[in-house]
Amino acid sequence: MDFVTLPRTNLKVSRICLGCWQMNGNNANINWDAQPYETSKACVDKCLELGINFFDTAEGYAGSEEVLGRCLLGRRQDAIIATKFGFRDGIGTPAYSAVQIDEAITKSLRKLQTDYIDLLQAHFPSFISNTEEAITELKRQVSLGRIRSWGVCNFGPKNLKSLIDMGEIPVSNQIGYNLLWRSPEREVIPICKDKDIAVLAYSPLQQGLLSGNYMTLQDVPEGRRRGKLFAPTSTEKSRHGQPGCEPEMFEALHAMKDLCTKADVPMAKAALSWILQQEIRPVVIVGCSSPEQVVDNYNVMKITDELMHQLSLVTEKVKEKLGTTMDQWMHPDRCE
Repeated sequence: MDFVTLPRTNLKVSRICLGCWQMNGNNANINWDAQPYETSKACVDKCLELGINFFDTAEGYAGSEEVLGRCLLGRRQDAIIATKFGFRDGIGTPAYSAVQIDEAITKSLRKLQTDYIDLLQAHFPSFISNTEEAITELKRQVSLGRIRSWGVCNFGPKNLKSLIDMGEIPVSNQIGYNLLWRSPEREVIPICKDKDIAVLAYSPLQQGLLSGNYMTLQDVPEGRRRGKLFAPTSTEKSRHGQPGCEPEMFEALHAMKDLCTKADVPMAKAALSWILQQEIRPVVIVGCSSPEQVVDNYNVMKITDELMHQLSLVTEKVKEKLGTTMDQWMHPDRCE
């Protein structure tokens, strides 16, 4: 297992992180099918067995913190836990004051059954009501030992620069980043590289689109058509109202599959390797539905520089069509 130490911390984390959004205590929701506790625990067990020590959750992931905390009972010391504040009241949750950040941490600690959080993140910039006040509170929480470090999630160039102008550098920025979602390469990743901010890349397979299993619009489950890669007419569940880039996306998927077939590399593994082999050495956050998937994601393979280049080349049209948008789901962009 490849590890990286998060900047300005002593947190040595595996570069594959288990995304825990799907841990829902056997209660299905709009995003995930029901996952029984026993399955979640088997996934956590397999992670720790393989050396994957990094786990990402959030107060907005219904049931996830509680399940993860239960899974780690008796071995909390073996894990690095990242969680987030935001979405306490659903999609319309207003910004958090310092008092509400404190309350969110208290709730997360209780749900996770721990007395410290390794990395606390603001889920979106919109969940911070006053940046200076929030930073002061986060530093206070570090001094109290309730959190070990703080980072951000879904922060675009405007909000990152705002922090930097204040002299504050987050440990990390968790962003959607993959072969079909490369808009962070324009401004966000250069800022992170320049200021030594770790990139935690979520949705590395773009909800399964990069697995090679969805080669036409009809193949894609309706619940996975809600993002800006798809036209708003693809599903009534869409909220973004943007034109999407379906022709460019499916052209890229077919080209990627051809490249991977010729290279004798499974498309999903190529997509994960493409991220892991980026110069900035991101951490890749991957969800799973079984311990077998954990093993499959763990067995990453190195791909050639030529395949790296070709995969980037065939997804360039999608990157151009998306432009600078960072928010995959809504408009106006919440990730400025």
